[in-house]
Amino acid sequence: MQRETIITALTGARRVILRSLVFIGLAGTAGFIFSRHILCLMIRATGVRLYYLAVQEVFFSSMKLALFAGVFFALPFVFFLAWNELKDLYRMKKAYGWLLVFAATVLFYGGAVFCYFIVLPSGVKFLVAGYESALVKAMISMDRYITFCSMMIFAFGATFEVPLILLALGKLGIVKSGMLVRTRRYAILGIVIASALITPTPDVYNLMLLAVPMYIFYEIGIILVKMVQKKGDG
Repeated sequence: MQRETIITALTGARRVILRSLVFIGLAGTAGFIFSRHILCLMIRATGVRLYYLAVQEVFFSSMKLALFAGVFFALPFVFFLAWNELKDLYRMKKAYGWLLVFAATVLFYGGAVFCYFIVLPSGVKFLVAGYESALVKAMISMDRYITFCSMMIFAFGATFEVPLILLALGKLGIVKSGMLVRTRRYAILGIVIASALITPTPDVYNLMLLAVPMYIFYEIGIILVKMVQKKGDG
C-alpha cells in the first residue's frame, strides 16, 4: 500500500510539473514580448541607470527576464495544480482548497509587492548611493540587475508563504504547535540569519524589513497549526 501511495504521489508530481511548464512557457512568451515594459518597471523601483557589457547581453537578459516573469505570473496556476493533486491526500473540501490557493497567491504577491516598493528602493539606494563617490561610479550590468531584483522579489514572496507551509506540515502531522512554541527562540535566530542572508544590505533596517514579517507569519503559523490539531482531536 505504501509503495502504491508513493507511486501515485510521484505520478501526481509529474503531472503538476509538466502542466506547470506549459503555463510557465505561455506566461514566459508573453513576458518576452513585454520584457521592455517589465524592465522599465524594475528600473522605476530603484531609479538606477543600467548598462550592457556585451553585444548579446540585452537579448539574453530579456530571455532571463521572460523566464522570471513566466514563473511569476504562472504561480497561481501552479498553486491550483498542486492543490488539485493533493486534495485527496488532505481530504479537503473544495471551498477550503480554493481558499488555500487564493491565500497562497495573495501571500506570494504580497511579499513581491512589499519587496518592490519597500525593500528594493532602500536596499539599492544603500548599496549604490552609500558607496558611490567622485572616484567610484556605479556601472550596473543589465543582466546582474535583473537577476538581483528577480531573486529578491521571489525570496520575499516565498518567505511570506511561511504560515501556509507550517499549516501543511501541521496537517501532515510533521510539526505540532507545542514543538513550534518550544523552538520559538531557535526560530527567531534562524529568521534573523535568513534575513541577513536574503536582504542585500548589512544594515539593521533592511534586515528587520524581512525579519519582522517572517516572525509575525511564524506566530500566525503556530495559530493555524493549533487550529488543525483541535480539529483533528475533535
